[in-house]
Amino acid sequence: MKMLTLICREGIEDETRAMLSELNITGYTVISGVLGSGITGTVTGKAWTDRNTLYLIALDDAHMAKLVDAVRELHTRLVQENDGHEVRFKAFVQPCEMIV
Repeated sequence: MKMLTLICREGIEDETRAMLSELNITGYTVISGVLGSGITGTVTGKAWTDRNTLYLIALDDAHMAKLVDAVRELHTRLVQENDGHEVRFKAFVQPCEMIV
């Protein structure tokens, strides 16, 4: 089992949820209003457009591979739509073990 952590601007939530829906992924955790700092800048939350959303999605390895492919495709499309500039959309995969 693996856990995908996806952090995106709140403005990208519709595309993110559509991707999850297309893959029939219905089990995930969403944390809204996430702040932080990284390669694409600092998110302070001072404006309603300056917040991130964090998704936590745990899947078996076979399903995770499909999700990773879809995340990469969505990222590529978002960058193209942003004239080749990086977008605030990052994803990480790590091992995950259910303990209870």
